[in-house]
Amino acid sequence: MALTMQEFREFVPKKTTFALFGYPIGHSVSPELHAMLFQASGQDYDYIAIEVPPEDLPEATRLAREKLRGINVTIPHKAAIIPLLDAVDTAAKDLGKVNTVDFRDGEAIGYNTDILGFAASLERDGVTIPGATAVVLGYGGVSSVMAYHLVNAGARVIISGRSAEKAIALRDYLRACLPDGMVSVYPPTQLPHATSIVVNGTPVGMTPKEDANPLSSLPHGTKYVFDAIYNPPTTALLRMAEEKGIATRDGLYMLVMQAAYAQTVWLGSQFDNSDLDLILRRLYGDVVKKRMASVYHKSNLVLCGFMGSGKTTIGRKIARLLGLEFIDMDIYLEQQEGRKISDIFAEDGEPYFRDLETKYARELSEKNGCVIATGGGCVLRPENVELLKKNGILIHLDTPFFRIVQNLSRDTSRPLLQGDKEKQTRTLYGQRKKIYEDCADVSVRGVRISEILMKLFRAL
Repeated sequence: MALTMQEFREFVPKKTTFALFGYPIGHSVSPELHAMLFQASGQDYDYIAIEVPPEDLPEATRLAREKLRGINVTIPHKAAIIPLLDAVDTAAKDLGKVNTVDFRDGEAIGYNTDILGFAASLERDGVTIPGATAVVLGYGGVSSVMAYHLVNAGARVIISGRSAEKAIALRDYLRACLPDGMVSVYPPTQLPHATSIVVNGTPVGMTPKEDANPLSSLPHGTKYVFDAIYNPPTTALLRMAEEKGIATRDGLYMLVMQAAYAQTVWLGSQFDNSDLDLILRRLYGDVVKKRMASVYHKSNLVLCGFMGSGKTTIGRKIARLLGLEFIDMDIYLEQQEGRKISDIFAEDGEPYFRDLETKYARELSEKNGCVIATGGGCVLRPENVELLKKNGILIHLDTPFFRIVQNLSRDTSRPLLQGDKEKQTRTLYGQRKKIYEDCADVSVRGVRISEILMKLFRAL
């Protein structure tokens, strides 16, 4: 639920309620994210978003003390709310920014959990900070949070960006907060080769300007790149790093963890990694669903790949996460024809079956909001590819051959596999693999379903 300031004045909570203050707040995912976290911890609470114009922040904060258990604060209120609070924790005070307020025992106490979300991201990836040289791109709110944590954790931090004046200002601010820290300023074109960590806090590379990159090249010694952007999940900066085999992470896990730590502040809640991973996948799904319409201008996801590559299993999970209809093309064809594919092959032959595939590819191409799993040979006919890509993003599941053999080992329903199954499988696999790669918009390789889902979402 999103409320205007006037609606918040009239709002009467039905149960314990938390809220987000921002202006504007139209694109925030905080209500959905906190609802998922409440569910994961077994808590029955409400979370709403309130659009608070800057001039109404003092009144909104006073009303929040009366009506709410806690709030999150986003742009443009993170600094302006501090004078309205009774106390602020050390990191938030140093940064001059609060994103979480806890109302407890008549007091309003401010925290900055953005810094905890960033720290959790690096910890999850096993990044060693003490003694490392880290470049922070940018000097705004996100960059200052990341730079503060890196300096405080013992890294030699370099602030870099197009404005030397702003970079120097952040350097001086960090030196004042953390006198023992090592902070310097370099232009983006002269970053030292000793750099091992690069983090981006600028909006460069964010949709819709996704080809923009804050760096023309990475320092020679870079081992890890973090980008606070999560739409797109793979920015030009991250793509440049991944092409060099460098470990990367986008900003969505930081977003999840700052919210999780806010609930720890409010309620003492703790979360299992499995719950956090599920929430992360759901949020990636939300991003992908929005990007399907706004970036790709398509409403369907279509999975292709060799028989036994997991198209049906993975397709069902994608559809469930995105809230889309799932259609297995082979099952759809059988239902429409009233007989099994093996019977169609036996009675009418493969050419007749391939004509049916085209007929139903044309039919399915007219549907919207679907995840479609194709048969293994469907994309061998270019006409089918053209039909399915008319309204769908075509994804190749590049499942390793050993896993395909495992999946097919006990399957007797494949009409093209009889006798020496592994030999026939290898022959067909070799014949078709490049066809899948060439026709697909995206190719994803993996073994575990969770790994494949994450790679697929990040690729989109």
